[in-house]
Formats: sequence, structure tokens, C-alpha cells
Amino acid sequence: MSENDGGNNPEDSDSGDEYSDSDLHAGGVSDTENDQAVIAQAMSAEATLSVDVGSSLTHHDWADIDNSDLVAKVRGSAGFRIMREIQPWDGAASSSAAATLLDNKVFEYFYVQRKDSDMFKKLVKECFPKEYEQASSDKEEKKRLQSMWAQQIMDELKGMREYAKHTIRWLTAINNAQAGDLLFLKREALMNGEHSIQWKAAAIVWESVSNRIKDQTFAAMHAWTNKTGAQSGGVPRMYKHQHELLEVLDKHYTVTEQAVESGGKMPLPLHVILSTPTGSGKTFTAVLTYLRLIKQKHKDVILLYSVPTKQVLKRVGQECEAHAVPYWTAARDNTGDGTMTQVRRPYSIRDKARNKKAVRAARAIGEKVSAGSGTVEQQLEYAADIGFKLKDHGAGKPDIIIADLNTTARILEAAKKQPESSFYNQSKILLYFDEPNMGIHLDPKVLGVVSNIQANMPHAAVLASATLGTWDTLEDWWKGPTEARRDTIEMAPYELPMSKLAVFNQATNEISTISPFGMFKNYGEFQRAMNDIRVPTLLLRHMSAKQGNELLGIDGPEAAWEKVYGDVKSLRLAIEPKMKTIPQPDFEKYKVRWATGEGAPKKVAGIRDALSKEGVTMVGCINPRKTALELAGFENKEDWQAAVHKLNSKLKEAERMLKENAKAEKRAAKKKGDADDENPADAGDDVQVGLVTLRPMLKISLAEALESDIDTLVMLSRGVAYASGKGTETMVKRLYNQALLTVPDSLKGRSPPLNVLVVDYSSIYGTDCPAVDTLLLQEELGRLLAWEDLQQFIGRLRRDGLCIFFSLGTLRKAVLGSHVEAEEIQKTINFQKAVEETTLKLVESKKYDSASVKGALEPLAEQFGRRTGEAGAFAVIALACLSLKPQDMPDSDKELSAQMVKNVEKFSEALEKIIGKKQDQISLVSILESLACSQAPFEGRTGGARVLGCAASFLKGIYDADLLSEDGIFAWANQRAKDIKNDPDADQRFFMKVKPFVQWLQEASEDEESDEE
Repeated sequence: MSENDGGNNPEDSDSGDEYSDSDLHAGGVSDTENDQAVIAQAMSAEATLSVDVGSSLTHHDWADIDNSDLVAKVRGSAGFRIMREIQPWDGAASSSAAATLLDNKVFEYFYVQRKDSDMFKKLVKECFPKEYEQASSDKEEKKRLQSMWAQQIMDELKGMREYAKHTIRWLTAINNAQAGDLLFLKREALMNGEHSIQWKAAAIVWESVSNRIKDQTFAAMHAWTNKTGAQSGGVPRMYKHQHELLEVLDKHYTVTEQAVESGGKMPLPLHVILSTPTGSGKTFTAVLTYLRLIKQKHKDVILLYSVPTKQVLKRVGQECEAHAVPYWTAARDNTGDGTMTQVRRPYSIRDKARNKKAVRAARAIGEKVSAGSGTVEQQLEYAADIGFKLKDHGAGKPDIIIADLNTTARILEAAKKQPESSFYNQSKILLYFDEPNMGIHLDPKVLGVVSNIQANMPHAAVLASATLGTWDTLEDWWKGPTEARRDTIEMAPYELPMSKLAVFNQATNEISTISPFGMFKNYGEFQRAMNDIRVPTLLLRHMSAKQGNELLGIDGPEAAWEKVYGDVKSLRLAIEPKMKTIPQPDFEKYKVRWATGEGAPKKVAGIRDALSKEGVTMVGCINPRKTALELAGFENKEDWQAAVHKLNSKLKEAERMLKENAKAEKRAAKKKGDADDENPADAGDDVQVGLVTLRPMLKISLAEALESDIDTLVMLSRGVAYASGKGTETMVKRLYNQALLTVPDSLKGRSPPLNVLVVDYSSIYGTDCPAVDTLLLQEELGRLLAWEDLQQFIGRLRRDGLCIFFSLGTLRKAVLGSHVEAEEIQKTINFQKAVEETTLKLVESKKYDSASVKGALEPLAEQFGRRTGEAGAFAVIALACLSLKPQDMPDSDKELSAQMVKNVEKFSEALEKIIGKKQDQISLVSILESLACSQAPFEGRTGGARVLGCAASFLKGIYDADLLSEDGIFAWANQRAKDIKNDPDADQRFFMKVKPFVQWLQEASEDEESDEE
């Protein structure tokens, strides 16, 4: 039940009284008004990058969490089943972990078929030599076996249910002997050892299958499904990292509880980075931590879950609903000045009968029963008090609090001040911060909130991220001011789905597959990448089966059974050293070979022709609605109008049927017993009473259809939906959320009801759809993203598939990260860092004079083979960066700019002499632009994204300080304008920000010239 239904629900309200047990979010426009505004905005002005992270939950979002259809789908999902059935991690695959076969039944099954198949004759002789010999010599045994047949044995096994489940599966694999079956048999052989029945049988079956099946097996062993556990139909088990996390948290809380009871010394806070790949179940792990640890062993602990994107927040809420968890949601109230908080108790945790009685009693004595909003302390205390009085599940204490980014920071600040007896004292809070580095390089406000969270981390915290790295690689502000035990739990990304890479050329309408070697400019760049700690492992997922087999020396079906790998992890571990040590001649050979054949450019009829034909395509862009309409064919006006006309006719027919049905029901009410004669005729599957079928398996209510924009309905009827951080239409949002739960196996070969999902940056992290097998990233968004974001985008592939980029540059950045930088660029970075260190020493020693500054920068420039003026330019930026610390940065751009200029002015006299040349001044502005547009702001320049907002005022400040001349600024502007003209895809953000200042300067210069004349 959605929260905004609370006031009208007769079970929760006695009358129309102004008081009700409801935490209704105040304010906001209606769905219809909101949808119309969205449509108008999407189809009008050019869109800009929207970074909607850390935004608060509204009553619409609460309704999504409570949505019974979505919660039911969660309960019916594989993830829900796995959560209930998951077993502890069993360590490395070994014979002790292997399931046992019923040997006597296996022998009987092989024996009765020995005359029908040479394979079974060989199986029974080699796998059961003693039993076979006995059956040959013992007449009674032989007679018993001859009276049996294969199906009879199978039926007996089925009657044993769970006890014989594994044996049935193993025998079925022997019988079918397809690629997937052979891989399963190989896994079983490896787990049981070389002298086992499983090993002998698997080798015999391999020898008996055709070359075609062998080829398919060598290809299938590269698939993401080639692994043990639930993905391959086995017993679901925890990953090692999940086991390690639960174990370390359990030990920490056990020691903490003992210290509290005995009054002894508390252990150090425990802060853990869970560094695992996208798709490895970080969000799943949060719920698992509650169900398997907190709920069972540490019931006083509250799991505080936070993630920068509301899409994931809502999904975790739906998981809590599905698992009947006593949880609260906490969000910033945006109706005022943003300083108030709302804490909501969902209806699912309320005891309705007791609740109603308690509400009446509370009203009788004049107690307030409406939460409203307030400080986070007020809201938490009130929710606990009213939850206890109204007999909530959990008795006024939540087991999980799902909070947006801002509210998480407020809760942690409040928890730090609470006494030990408080239910939310920091020792009782487990912070689970999912994807904490999302958006911090794009939105400085998010950076500020995240730094605040890190400064107030509770006694136990988990930072779960695919791209954050380890503690020793992070800046100090991530660690907070408190001494703590800091652990990193990692999972190497060897089991990620295969992601073939391609580039779409819009000019020629060609898609070119890019091989793992084809993305490197030369062998030297490849060698540098191979020395990286992450790149080689990540590169393995982009290797096709054919390419991997070539590196392993598997050439056709003649390859031995020993070269079949039973799981994709061991396969990639075998490929990795061969790839890393490949000699240059072989590298060049494969690079050329892999660019032909399956790697050759292929013509397509536009980008729509590149969309997935069987699964779901996810498209990343800046303006999702506009792009969604384009992909649905909006630009073909004639065809679109025909679709609009057809859909309008369908809606009119639906309205007619609804009216006829209403009349028939009215007549039937008067003439009881004649209702059968009064029913209107059925109009077919496309139009049912009250429902409209837009496409197979996609139905909406007639009321929804009539309230919606007709273009939206046509878009949905063609299988396209979108999600935007702000303002997605209500119906589209509902259908989109349902599409995320689409499981390909349930479709049985049919196309998904929605097969194209278009997202903006804010929705990338929240789109987790098991049916996605194609990704498409438009360049307008791709060029703005950092390596971490691009890795997250590729990580949206939850099964083997294709990732298409619109430029090779963005593709290289997505896969290689910093390794796309040439050696010269790396030298520049080293030079910059050296200048920054030298400048910092000058600041600390307060040496502002010309001699000291020149004496420090001149030898440094000589050492790196650079101009002294270039060192001076980097020094100016280094001084400006002193103000870019998240905890110290002022809120307004004006104040930040003034602070940055003030830092530089102390050295202005000395630096003016060093950067007087036009060339050096061009370098200065270019370096400032690099800082403002930096996609990796944490390399010595935390908060660089804030510089973009105050770029023009900072330039004016250093111009007024005589560090920049008019000629220098004009020279840079002219050069940049030419660059942009030659490359329309160039990043223009900084240029557009400072353009008004340049124009003002130009006009002032022209006025001066006029006055002189």
C-alpha cells in the first residue's frame, strides 16, 4: 500500500479527522502535472547532464516501494529464492564439497543400456569393473538386472526426491551430452578427482560426442553461466567475500557486546571496503547481512543502508517488504529549506487491528499521531515512540533504515551524540554505504555530503564499491578523523559476463567489433597496461571464445578433454598469464587477425538495427525521453502518425467496451438472472474491459492510457521505456520497474515486453535487469564520465552480451582507464605533482618573494625539461587547489573563487614575472580547464569539479592580479574556439562558462581603443 493512500484507508482512519497515523510526504505536484512538465521539457531545449544523486525520497517513491505488484515480482524472483536457500561458502571446490552419487543406481542405469549403446557399455565396464564382473558371473544378479529398464530406474530415483536429485541431474547430463552437460560433467570430475567415477564417465562421454558438440563446448566454457552454484542449477552458495564480511562483522560485534556488558575497553571501530565487481551482489549482500547475521545474532544492531541513487534505495525497500523486515525509510523533506527530515514507518510493519485501537486511544487523550517532519533526532524518537505504542513489528525499533544520502549524514551526526542507552547510538549502527563514490566527480554537493558521512562513520561501516579501490589508495578524508581498524575484502573480477566491445560509426552506419588487442595503439601501450593491477583481469571479459581459445592453443574439436575448463574463473586464470606475456610478433599477428572475420565492420540500418533481438538493450544518454522516442521511430513522421491513429482507434474501442459493460452490469442488476445475455461481445486480446494491450505481455489500464501522452503510448507499444533521475512519467516508471525484474528464462524465446531501456547518468547505477544483453552508450554522455562510471555502465550486462560505444576514445577510457594516456601525458602528470609539492613547501615556509619562488621552480623545470613559465602556471593552479578540500570548501561559488584568488595573490608579484609570456598564460588557462573538467578529481586535486562553477570569476580574479593579460586570454580563447569547431564532440563546458568573461574583456578592450581614437 502506498503511503499517500494512508489518509483515505478506512482501516487506518476512523473518519475524515485531521489526524491519522500517516507519514505523508507534504508538497509536490500531481502525477498528471508532473508528467506534462516532463514531456514539455524533454522535447524542447537541449538537455544537459543531470546528476540526480543523493536526492530524497518522495511519496511517489514510497508508493513504488509498497507497490504490491513489484513486491510480488521480487518474491517470485530468483534472487529472493536464492536469498532463502543460500548456503555458506564452502571454500575451494574439493571432494569434500562434492555431492554424492548413488553408485548402485548409476551402475544399474549403465548396465541395462550396455547393449543399446557402445558408450554405456564402456561406461559400465570402466566405471564399475568389479560390479560388472560380478553381474557376469552371478546368475541371480544378472537376472535381477535384466529385469530392469532405464526409465524404471529413473522413476525409482525420482521417488527418492531430494536424496537422489544430484544423481538424476548427473545421469541426465550423461544422456543429453550437450555443451552445457559436458561442462557440468567436467566440474563434477574436477571436484571428485582423477580416479573417481565422475572423472572416468566424463572422459568417456567426451570421446563419444560429435565434433560439433565439442566445438560448442569449447565456446560455451567461456560463458558466464559456466560456474558452480545457482547459475548452473546447483546449490546456491555465498561468495567468499560475503562469507568473509559476515565473519569479520560477527567477530567485531561479539567483542563490542562483551565490552559493553563488562564495562571493558571498546574495540576500535571497524571500517570495511567491500571491493567487488559490478554484478557480484553488493546490494544483495546488504540484505544477506541482515538476514544471516543481524537478525540471528546481533538483534540490537540497526543496518543503515544508503546509496546515492534512489532507484537502488527503492529496490532495497522492496526486498525488505518481500522478506517482511521491520524497516523504516528516512529522507530529506524538500518542501521547506531542506533542513528537515521525514522518517516513515511503512504499512507492512504495522499491526492494523492494534494500530487502529491505539490511534483511537491516542486521539482521545489528544496525542499527536502524524509524523510530519522535523530534525532527524525528533523524527527517529517520534517513530520509535509511536511504533512502540501502536504495536509495530519490531516494537518501535527498526532492523533496517533505508536513507537517502543527506539523511544518512544527519543520522550519523546524531548517532555520534547519542548516549549508550539510545537505540541508535553509533555503536549500534552498521552503515552499509553502497557505491559511495558515485557522482562525486560530477556534483560537488554530493562530494560534500559523502565527506560528511566519512567524517562521522559509526562503530562499524561497510563501503561497497566496484571501483573504490583499497584504503591505502584513497585520500585521507575517506578515512575520517577517528582511528579505526580498516579492512579491505576483495573479489577478483574473473567471473563477470563476457562483454564484447564495438564502436558504432554514425557516418557510415557500421559497427566494428574491437578486440582486446585492437584497442591498444601499440605494443608498448599494451605492456604498460599489463603491469597494472586491475586492467589485465578486466580485459579478460572482453575476449571472445574464439580469441581465448587461440591463446590457449585450442584449435578445433581435436583438442583434448583436459583442455575443457569446468568454470569460467579457472579458464580466465589460465588465459591471463598467456595474454600478459605474449611476445610482440604474436600480439601484432592476433591484432590483425581479430580485426577481420567476426571483427570486421558490419553494415547496419541505423542504430536501431543494432538493438538486441532477443534480450533487453540499455541505452545511456543525457536526455532519456528524447532518445527513447527516437529509438521508437519518432522521426519517421508518416509511420508514427499511422501508429498514433491505430492506437487512438484501440483506445476508442476500449472506451466503447467499458461503457457497454457498465450498461450491461446496470441492466443485470435490475434483471437478476439475465446477466449472461447482457454481456458485451469480446473484442479479442488487444482490448479487454478496462485494459489496453500495447504489445504482447504489456497491458495498462484504460484510465492510465487516457491520461497519458499518445506519443508515450506509441513508444511503449514499440517496446521502449526510459528512466530519468528527475521527472519520469508515473506510468512509464511503473512499467520500467517491472521490466527490471524480467527474467529471460521465463520468456521461453519470446521478446521481452519492454526490450529497450533508456537511462541517464543517475539511472545507470539503479538499472539492474537480468535480461540486459546489449549496452549502447551515446557519446554526449560517455565523454563526460569517469572510468569508474564507465565500468559501472559495462557492469550493467548481467549476461554475456555486447557493449557499443560511439567513439573509440570513450571505449578505450572505459576499459583501460588511465592507460589511455600516452607516456608524455604521464610525464606531465609527474611534473605537475612535483610542482604542487614544491609550491606547498613555499606556502608552509611563507616564502612569497620572487627569488624564493624562482629559485624553487627554475631547477624543477630544468629537471623535467620544461619551461619555467609552465612550472609557474602549474604553481598558480596548485595554490588555487589549496581551497578544494571537501570539509573546508565554502558553499557558494563566489566565496570559493574569492578564497582561491586570495591564495594566489600572496605570490602574484613573484609569479607575474615567471608567467609573463603569452605561451605560458595559454598553458595556465588550459591547466585550469583540465582541473575544472577533471574526471579523476582525487589525484591531488580533490573537489576539482567545483572549479567549473567559479571558473569565470577566478579568471577575472587572477586577471585583476596581473597574472593574466588580455592578449593571453584572447589567444587561449581563439585557439579553443578553433579546436571546438574542428571537433564538435569536444568538451565545451569550461569554454561556455568563461565565454561571458572573455566577451566582456573584449568589449572593454574595444571601448578603450575607441576612447583613445
